[in-house]
Amino acid sequence: MTNVLKRSTQLKAPSKLPQVLAIVPVSTNVGDIQTNSATNRVYYVQGDNQVGILSGVTNRVIRNVKVGEGATYLAVNTRTNRIYVTNFRDRTVSVIDGKLNRVIATVSVGLRPYGIAVHRGSNRIYVANLGGTISVIDGSTNRILQTMNVGGSPALVSVNERTNYIYVTNVGKNSLHIVNGKTLQVSKTIKVGRNPIIVPGINSTSNRIYIANNLSRFASLILGNAPEKSIPIQLGSLQSEVAVNPLTNRIYFTSAQEEGRGKLYVLRGETNRILETLQIPAFSSILVNPLTNHYFIGDFDSRNLSAYNGQSNKLLTTLRTGESAGNMALNTRTNRVYVGNTASITVVQDYPIANNGMRTLPLLAKHARLG
Repeated sequence: MTNVLKRSTQLKAPSKLPQVLAIVPVSTNVGDIQTNSATNRVYYVQGDNQVGILSGVTNRVIRNVKVGEGATYLAVNTRTNRIYVTNFRDRTVSVIDGKLNRVIATVSVGLRPYGIAVHRGSNRIYVANLGGTISVIDGSTNRILQTMNVGGSPALVSVNERTNYIYVTNVGKNSLHIVNGKTLQVSKTIKVGRNPIIVPGINSTSNRIYIANNLSRFASLILGNAPEKSIPIQLGSLQSEVAVNPLTNRIYFTSAQEEGRGKLYVLRGETNRILETLQIPAFSSILVNPLTNHYFIGDFDSRNLSAYNGQSNKLLTTLRTGESAGNMALNTRTNRVYVGNTASITVVQDYPIANNGMRTLPLLAKHARLG
């Protein structure tokens, strides 16, 4: 009887809403932002050639590290504590040691390096070069293992850590390259919609890959187990981001409009059907927290950050951030969301809600370990 009462009390315990903990001043506008959940540090691009390092413990800037010219995207290997930065104008990738907080190597890659991602299990780094190549870096030696000449303009990269397949969008050919992480060869190239200049979304649980097509009225779905061709999902045009919650199998596509408000499409992953369409700011960012089943919508034109319940798709709260609520990153160990602003970073504490449409606790724990 006592155990039943305890369990009942836990389920009825009041839930806290997400709240702003701090707005941390930084040197200049924040670009791409990533976290290392293992070390509780935050890395962000600022200016043309700097990466800032923020402590997740003190919410203070530890150091600004000079990298190459045209710093664009970041990738973090939580196992090795190395951070990788594409330098668009230098044709290089800077390697930062997370313990030393300095650049320990500069790797020459292809023309106009842009997107980047890490496969932690093999310690390999994949770089999309808009000049027509995909570079593979060995994380142990910081040397190039492979260069794949694919033509067009390879742009953005996602990695399926479980399957060791890498997905690279090509905006010059309106296609998706599938790279086998074992052979380091392109195993297949699949036609998608126009201008897929968005990071692919991957549901590692269902092994499905989602491509947002900026200039088509449909998104593209690729089945990881049978990647023969893409399956169109009818949406609005000007798709700007895609996010995935692998625990609830919900897929989120944002669509930025030229005039008026934008739209958020919430899809059921099992059927690829739209569950909900919400109005959002015209220029916005999205982050999904699978551990709380919340998602956050940032407004680039204001200081508003909206938090939604992933089960009901209802607005939970609207938070005030630093100026221009832009790119976001999640620390899966602390449930903190970091929002890049104009010359600041907003730190948001997220809180789990009981019975919030999640699957099972064992799966939740397994997903948390992946971070």
